[in-house]
Amino acid sequence: MKEPIIVDLRMFKNFLFLFILLITQVYSCKSVVPSNLQDSNSMEMELILNENYSGFEQENYILIKNQKDLNAFYGKINRTRKPGLTPPKVDFDSEMILVWCGDYSDSEYAKLEVTEKDAFIEIQKKTSNVAKDVNSLIVTPFSVYKLPLSSKSIKIKQ
Repeated sequence: MKEPIIVDLRMFKNFLFLFILLITQVYSCKSVVPSNLQDSNSMEMELILNENYSGFEQENYILIKNQKDLNAFYGKINRTRKPGLTPPKVDFDSEMILVWCGDYSDSEYAKLEVTEKDAFIEIQKKTSNVAKDVNSLIVTPFSVYKLPLSSKSIKIKQ
């Protein structure tokens, strides 16, 4: 008669252990969700193009909100290209284009972080800590990004 009680206690102990393990897993997964929401003011941006020659001599940020300005920008970078790059298809009713043009000292593409504040959109260029090799090529890299349309002003954070 003592044997079934011991077996029942073992089953109860195993069940209790599994139940506590399950509860711990469920609550640990929920704790991750709020930490992902802390950076909710960061805007979604999509990289469209990275190229090595922009034709600009100084670092420049260009915000394009219509097809005419986009065609003018591509006209400038296509002056020395044969065949030229074709402008991307953009719905300017819901999207806008952000272009970063580097200067001669930039040997790699910029990594931009865009954050939406209450009154403006903040753009910050992330710099890498990796030492740059001396580049014998003369390049002026540029990157083209697609962002959601906004009427807020743009501020560059150095």
